[in-house]
Amino acid sequence: MNDNGIVFNQNARNIAFDDEHHEMMMSRYQYFVLNSENYTKYYSDLELEKQRAFNIRIKALNKLDKLLFDFDTNFTKKGGKILWANDADDARQMIYNIISQEKVKRVLKSKSSTLEEIELASYLENKKIKVVDTNIGNFICDLYKEEPYSIHSSASHKTTSQIAEIYTQKFGIKENCNAKQLTNCTRQLLKQDFYNPEAIVTGANFLISNTGTVVITENEGNILKSSTFAPIHIIVAGIDKMITSVDELSVLLPMSSIYEPNKNLSSFYTLINKAIEEGDVSQKLYLVLLNNNRTEILKKEKQKAILSCIQCGACSDVCPVFNTIGGHIYENHIPGPVGSIILPITKGMEEYSHFCSLCTSCGRCNDVCPVDIPIRDLFLENRKDLVKDDKSLIGERNFLSHLVKKMSSRKNMDKHGSGFKDIELGYFVKKKWGNKRELPKFAKESFSQYWKNINKLNQ
Repeated sequence: MNDNGIVFNQNARNIAFDDEHHEMMMSRYQYFVLNSENYTKYYSDLELEKQRAFNIRIKALNKLDKLLFDFDTNFTKKGGKILWANDADDARQMIYNIISQEKVKRVLKSKSSTLEEIELASYLENKKIKVVDTNIGNFICDLYKEEPYSIHSSASHKTTSQIAEIYTQKFGIKENCNAKQLTNCTRQLLKQDFYNPEAIVTGANFLISNTGTVVITENEGNILKSSTFAPIHIIVAGIDKMITSVDELSVLLPMSSIYEPNKNLSSFYTLINKAIEEGDVSQKLYLVLLNNNRTEILKKEKQKAILSCIQCGACSDVCPVFNTIGGHIYENHIPGPVGSIILPITKGMEEYSHFCSLCTSCGRCNDVCPVDIPIRDLFLENRKDLVKDDKSLIGERNFLSHLVKKMSSRKNMDKHGSGFKDIELGYFVKKKWGNKRELPKFAKESFSQYWKNINKLNQ
């Protein structure tokens, strides 16, 4: 196993047997399951709507080159400027060049998996640029110097009492504040930044090719406030965010928020057609279009479907692997099943082969995905590629080779007694099965011997 896999397994083993963490993750999972019917009750035929959403996304991926050209033309006509970034280094450098040219010293950043992907915050801070997060969950993670825990719930691994404690330490507020008080406190702390931004960097949920429109969704409204007052707005989006027309939002936007935990909290949808120009207010609008190996995924006939993901986070909520090891162990901008499919393709099977094993094939992710992506099947495709490329673990290859030889004939299967078979099984699979579980024991009598015995009795 490579070094990445060894470290990952050790970290996963440590967290998997942390009782407090396990209780927290099970609580999240049970809450999702109990409320799943409420999430989907608004659709008379949910499966049909899922298929419609999948078709929209796949159609866009199949003609992505044309849509990108159309979007570039329409976005540029309206005064926006597009920068094409081949990888994360390109994107970071482009953003820093804009910021330094404009002499910006403080940047607002929205919650965005794309910004986490390029590791923008740490890069700018190393350049002595102050970065302030507009999302409350991400703001809390920044206080702890931690990465977001999941796509939709950045600080869900922290309890209210833990957050209250660090707020007392950092900002001197009274002890034992409740969630509402902490939220109000955060808004007050960020208020000055929201209304007086030097620049803001955001992600995007969708890019509409035929109008050159950028679509941003949020729940708190902080991006809308900040981007309205910002003289410079830099948007970073993957090329996979492209869709054909605004009409498709009537399907995609409701599906992207179908698993919102509180339906009384309406999502804010911002559609940016051009930079703000009202009176004395003038805004510069930039869009960094990021590839970063997305074209490598597009080359995969089946796995390219994962780029249809609209990042609702539901697959992580029901994934037994994610709910065992949590979000930080993945060390990925998209922790959970989606990131586990993407990473081996984009970063290399040899270094990230262990991510291909992070699926029990239970199929729960397939059931809840609002875009009908066959996530379980894509894991299997990655495993097939792993074997084709001869990147599978040596131990696994040896075990399967031995197993095939053993089962090639009845004579080989019955060659030794149950005691030897128990030792043999333990030698090959004990480490994989784990020290916390007991291996099954072989029957004292093989099936063929049993069959012969009962036939003798019948005669």
